[in-house]
Parts: sequence; C-alpha cells; structure tokens
Amino acid sequence: MSELSPTKIRRATPADIPELAELAGQLGYSSTPEQVAPRFEALTGKPDENALFVAEVEGRVAGWVHVHLYSLLVDDPEAEIGGLVVDASRRRQGLGAQLMEAAETWASEMGCPSVYLRSNTKRTEAHTFYKNLGYSLVKSQYAFRKELK
Repeated sequence: MSELSPTKIRRATPADIPELAELAGQLGYSSTPEQVAPRFEALTGKPDENALFVAEVEGRVAGWVHVHLYSLLVDDPEAEIGGLVVDASRRRQGLGAQLMEAAETWASEMGCPSVYLRSNTKRTEAHTFYKNLGYSLVKSQYAFRKELK
C-alpha cells in the first residue's frame, strides 16, 4: 500500500470555488463556479453561523464540508452538516473523517452540544461512515418541496 500524501484541512477561500463546484457535482448537486460563487460569499460572510472547510492534498481541494448553526423554536440549537463530499479518487483515505472532525471542532467552539446531519436513504455507504464516526440514526422522514413561481 502506498503512503498517503499529507492532508491540510483549512478554511475554504474564493480561489477554491471551481473545485467546490466540481465536488458538489460529485455529491449530486450539479453546480457551476458562477452559481457557487454567490453562495460561497453568502455563507462565508457569516462566520458566526457557517464554516466551510476543505481537505487539500497535493495542492488541490480533495473534499469539503459545510457546517452551520441550526436553530428551531422546538429544539435547542445545534450544528448541522450542510454537505460533505470527498473526491471519488480520494475516498477511503480518511479525508472525510478529518473534515468531519474540523466541523465538529467548529461546532464545539460555537457552543453546540451536538452535530446533526441528513443523508439520503440511498447513500448506504455514507450511513456506515457516519455510524463509524459515532453518529446515531435519530429518525427517518420524507422531504417535500414546492416550487414557487
């Protein structure tokens, strides 16, 4: 087995936008850099509510995680994972776990008692990954959307 390249976990920067968009596509959310740029600015413009970390390997973004504060009237605030993706060529190398650790550290620093995440029912490998990180299944649900005109 070959030795893994060193990984740097860091905050995302505007220069990362093309790679963030490419990886969003791998997650199933086809996005162009032009679409991602204003979303990136909106999220990173609120650092007390959002954090976006990237895993950099050999000078390239190999994965990202978005974590944000999640507040509801009916429950105490917590952090929520808005998205996690690792490049298909870099999976099973520990990058996802490192990204999740960065998100959890941020959540803890923000005073959150827990981290919540949602995962599509068809992503069975992701479910195993999260369980191995200590996450517990807390509910199943349907998701509805209504397009507004």
